[in-house]
Amino acid sequence: MRICVVVINSVWYDPRVRKQIEEYLRVGYEVSVVGHKCARYDKEKVEKIPAPTHIVHVEKYAGKQRSPIKKLRREQLRNRALTKAIIETKPQVIHANDYDALVPAYAAAKKLGCRLVYDSHEICVENDFAKRLPSVFTKYMRWNEKRMCKKLDVMVCVSHAAADYFVEAYGISKPMVVTNCALAREAVVGKEKHEHFEILNHGQFYEGRGYDLMVEAAPLLKDITDLRLALRGFGRIEQQLHDRVRELGAENVIFYPKVLVQELIPEASKSHVGVAITEPICLNFKLSVSNKLFEYAAAGLPVIMSDIPEHRYLNEKYDFGLILEKNSPEAFAKAVRKLREDRALYDRLAANAAELARQVNWEAEFAPLVRKERELVYEKK
Repeated sequence: MRICVVVINSVWYDPRVRKQIEEYLRVGYEVSVVGHKCARYDKEKVEKIPAPTHIVHVEKYAGKQRSPIKKLRREQLRNRALTKAIIETKPQVIHANDYDALVPAYAAAKKLGCRLVYDSHEICVENDFAKRLPSVFTKYMRWNEKRMCKKLDVMVCVSHAAADYFVEAYGISKPMVVTNCALAREAVVGKEKHEHFEILNHGQFYEGRGYDLMVEAAPLLKDITDLRLALRGFGRIEQQLHDRVRELGAENVIFYPKVLVQELIPEASKSHVGVAITEPICLNFKLSVSNKLFEYAAAGLPVIMSDIPEHRYLNEKYDFGLILEKNSPEAFAKAVRKLREDRALYDRLAANAAELARQVNWEAEFAPLVRKERELVYEKK
């Protein structure tokens, strides 16, 4: 079966898209990939994608655009180029990742008469970026997404909370849920641990992800001499975090350099507890689920989580961590102490985290979508 995976960036750095490609190839699909050349384009990495890949680059109107009209024109040219590239692959199924990719994929599917799968990585009209747009743009996006969603063959979401949102907002059947979990073979329950009892938060350093909260909690935990709060990654607030650590004299905070995606879980397994804090600074964040939550589980770590719907849903089902009473340094420090002092609790949650990783893995989550796509193509013949 021929499938075209479509994404609006340069493909290689999106873990969810890479796992899609890998799994489609594993089950015997003939895979093509269409992406768009973005600022993070890396030719060497794109060439390592194990499927024919077409990266569209719109020369005219390229670069930053201050004029909304020029930006819209550039998007039109980009979408036309993407649609053309998709059509050239002659797919039986198009798998579009996120709203921006759905627009050209929808046009291509309409022309080809093929099946269309929409993989919504987030609620685009409710994300932090959309909040900064003029309301006329978000209203159009909402109308357009709703219109296309009613004509899809399959819609996929990353969380049950997000799926429920689309049911209510767009009046559609509940989308399939395929979480951003790890591959089964990525699970590593580490026996080699760092010397200190280490609380790890890894990922991109942005607001609303709990990095600053951990730093502010450091002075509240300084009496535990064998405890370290570890931050691994990079991002917009990195310097701000370093500055605040110096201001507080927080010697129990350490920074690790970023690592390759495939090294995240093995490195995490050397820590003792994972942190997955998502602050509901927008509805999209509130209804999401942290990718790192599954990475920590695959590393056999109990997780300290923020209280958002999907975290609560998963923890009630698998009992693998502690949910914060509120997103505050005090509540965080209380959770850290509880895991540090109650060994029986720690061991139970760690075992349950490993069990979560065994039950909820990419191969198992993605399999129902693969079966559905085959059924759709078979029905069409």
